[in-house]
Amino acid sequence: MDVLSLSDGASQLKIELLSWDGDAYVAVHAQSHGFAGRNDLHVASQDFKRFCGELVALQKSLKGEARLVSAVEGELDIRIAPADSRGHIAVTGNTGYNVQAADNSYWHSVHFGFQVEPGALDAAVKVPWVSNHAV
Repeated sequence: MDVLSLSDGASQLKIELLSWDGDAYVAVHAQSHGFAGRNDLHVASQDFKRFCGELVALQKSLKGEARLVSAVEGELDIRIAPADSRGHIAVTGNTGYNVQAADNSYWHSVHFGFQVEPGALDAAVKVPWVSNHAV
């Protein structure tokens, strides 16, 4: 499948649509300044389509934000929005999940944040699942 990738060279966010069964099942990989995490999770159909549409609108106007949240609260929250008046784009968020170990449960997560050039959005909106699901 096609991967949406935003990177500043040292940090990177990748989102891959793994399947669509009415909701989106995505893989997210975030690497930011030495911290990294990966998660596979569901995103509700309306939230996924809204994110795709917001990303296309952001690419055109460099205003507003594109936000992607998981169906299960707390597993994913990504925000892509203008960082400054020069057009840089902030990519921020977190992803995580519970890990069961013996009799205990531990929350594993990564928080990330970095900036990309506005041209990075041009490639992002050309990812087929973005343009096909934008509303």
